[in-house]
Amino acid sequence: MSGCLICDRVALASDGRNPYVVAEMEHSYFVVGDSQFHRGYALVLLKEHVREPFDLPVSVQCDHFREVMRAAEALHATFQPVKMNCSCYGNAEPHVHWHIVPRYADDPHPRQDPWREAERFSERLVSVDEARSLAAEIRANFA
Repeated sequence: MSGCLICDRVALASDGRNPYVVAEMEHSYFVVGDSQFHRGYALVLLKEHVREPFDLPVSVQCDHFREVMRAAEALHATFQPVKMNCSCYGNAEPHVHWHIVPRYADDPHPRQDPWREAERFSERLVSVDEARSLAAEIRANFA
């Protein structure tokens, strides 16, 4: 889909040109987030351009949700956060994708919305090399 950031990231991943990829799954890609303001922040990107999760066939909904949980489990095993936040919005990019945000006791606002400090996310952008390293670290715990 032209102009869709998620479709662009999926296309790079399917071509083997996305260094942020942790793993490819049947329906999605598990990728490291561009910002690591929340250490271990990652996303699960649906391969198909679909606006709403309920538009997927029920069997794909179930499979895709399990993919999201596999990604969250790998992040938990890698970083040992005190809480995991999983969210699927699609307001800015209307393509099904999940944000997985590990939360820590030392977060600036540990019991509040992780987007509260969104204006500061650019302080922790990762380089391609950092993304590859982080993806490898998480991949070691991905089952």
